Amino acid sequence: MTRMTRRSLLAASAAFASTPRLTLAQASGLEDATASLTADALRTAGRDPRALTMSRDIRPVTTPGKTIVGPAVTTKWELAREGSAAGSIRKFVFEPVDRAAAGSIWVVESGTDQLLSMFGDLIGLACKRQGLAGAVTDSGCRDVGAMDAIGFPVFAKGTVLYGPGDVIRPVGADVPVVCGGVSVRPGDVVVADVDGVIVVPKEAVAEVAGAMNGLLAKEEGVRRKIENGETLARAYSL
Repeated sequence: MTRMTRRSLLAASAAFASTPRLTLAQASGLEDATASLTADALRTAGRDPRALTMSRDIRPVTTPGKTIVGPAVTTKWELAREGSAAGSIRKFVFEPVDRAAAGSIWVVESGTDQLLSMFGDLIGLACKRQGLAGAVTDSGCRDVGAMDAIGFPVFAKGTVLYGPGDVIRPVGADVPVVCGGVSVRPGDVVVADVDGVIVVPKEAVAEVAGAMNGLLAKEEGVRRKIENGETLARAYSL
């Protein structure tokens, strides 16, 4: 009899998550986005990408894969003198995950500069089964190997073995948060990959998607010219 390890059990459980992860990204018209291309499209649309790019210390902590794109669902934590009540964790952490639409990206504001694990592989597994595209936090996480095994992308400041304890408590869900120095509202579109994490305000999504289509066409034209032997100076018009 084959022994079922913790890792193989997590991988088997994740296989039941059959909803396509980019459903909502496709609806937004940003399914072909990368973080760097999104920055260019925001600038073309008259937005400052510097104000919408999260701090550079928020990086992939799981194995980097393709770009994740999706509307934000949020959880907000703040400093507390006492520990988190179970009811608050259930209301502001578990319930937002359980009701999130497939393709969403969970954005977690920690409310502290301390590096704490805001979630581990069990919550990551629940996110994966719900069809979330990934998670972003301005603090830390743990159980990275297990989240790699189920293929759940996580962007954070680092890994850490211990959770919030009595340092912070969750106080809100599906509310505006500040993560990596950027204000994120529920429904704003998050684009994250190995280059960084950037946010498209929901009211600008259509305009940014249109700008991105033009940029994609231009880049593809330049790429074909270079591949066909044309010099960079001739292929790339500024």
